[in-house]
Amino acid sequence: MNLAEKLKEAKEESFDKWFERWYKEQDLEKQLIVAASQGNSEFRIGIQEDYERVSKFSDRKVYLNRRLRDDRTVEKISNELGEGIKVEYKENNIRTTGYFGTTNHYYSDWIEISW
Repeated sequence: MNLAEKLKEAKEESFDKWFERWYKEQDLEKQLIVAASQGNSEFRIGIQEDYERVSKFSDRKVYLNRRLRDDRTVEKISNELGEGIKVEYKENNIRTTGYFGTTNHYYSDWIEISW
């Protein structure tokens, strides 16, 4: 096995371990049942919401955001929840011009689960 293959394997193994721990901690199935019992047909896992400033997250939050934005996260959540559940990564990036030419910027992203 060459170095590139070892690195890829280490990356995949690390992601899989993280996802298993994260998924177990979230207890998503229970959260979705509670949301459905409240009349909702979707559930959001917030990643970042930021107004006009550079976020000053801890290293842990930066790590979590990177993992949640990974395409594999959406795919694995979808596989865990099964058929009939739609899982998507979504983002909202808005720039507006205010008074005196000032620019306002708002960014948010999340994973949306709908049924």
